[in-house]
Amino acid sequence: MSGPPLLTAVAPHWHDEDNVALLVQSWPRDERFELIVVDNGSAENLGVLVADRTNVDVLDVDRNLGFAAAVNLGAARSAGPLLLILNTDARPESGALESLVRGMEEHRDAGGLAPRLVDEGGASQAGWQLRRLPDLRTLLGYCCFVEPRALREPPAGSPVEQPAACALLLRRNAFDAAGWMDEQFWPAWFEDVDLARRLRERGATIRYWPGATFRHGLGASVARLGYGPFLLAYYGNLDRYARKHHGLGAALLLRAVLAGSALLRVLLLPLRCPQRARNRADALAGLGRLAVAAIVGWRTR
Repeated sequence: MSGPPLLTAVAPHWHDEDNVALLVQSWPRDERFELIVVDNGSAENLGVLVADRTNVDVLDVDRNLGFAAAVNLGAARSAGPLLLILNTDARPESGALESLVRGMEEHRDAGGLAPRLVDEGGASQAGWQLRRLPDLRTLLGYCCFVEPRALREPPAGSPVEQPAACALLLRRNAFDAAGWMDEQFWPAWFEDVDLARRLRERGATIRYWPGATFRHGLGASVARLGYGPFLLAYYGNLDRYARKHHGLGAALLLRAVLAGSALLRVLLLPLRCPQRARNRADALAGLGRLAVAAIVGWRTR
């Protein structure tokens, strides 16, 4: 590539070969737009996918760095002014990258843009994608297995507090000022919430930009990880976020509520099996481990 690209996308990969192949196929052959796939784990040689691509690269790190560390590694290899954090199950529609660049030119005050996410049928995922930064009440809801009310899809250019980082464009200087991603949120979840909070604390506004559309698979990694490991990773990182931004007292309260909620769900298993669990035995094991981890302060992770 002659000279730095205008936009660099960093896509952490972990055993998602089919989606990463679709992402590479959909990535434009345009030297202005670079794609770096950070391979945290793969059953195949991903280098074969990019053998004839000059603007797509694969970094093989031989272990699972986690989403945040993989983004940071890719960012360290990039030189352009725009950084696109990307999941491997999110791929740009035609013209999406050009639209993001135009959006940044139009909103020079913005630290970043959140493109429009749609599922394979074209339905908007804005209710899942765009959220407010969680306060203590919202975190308590999460610990009771209750999601906050979905927001309506806002007009173009609207500020959004906490867009999901499955497709999130940032100015490189805003990413640098925020201190990059916190690699302690391992392997995933809440690293994007933490980054969004630190961006806002430094005055960086993220705006919604539906003129750029990405197809998104919505959570392909959960099934590969398994229900129990997902619970431990998700709520362990929620605990870290609470301690970091709300203090130890809040974290202790959340742990107590989470332990009680997990045990209650165990009692309710004869009536309802969690959707993400393979079966009731899988749910029982995962919820039991979660309750113990919350009680002992995550020392079993």
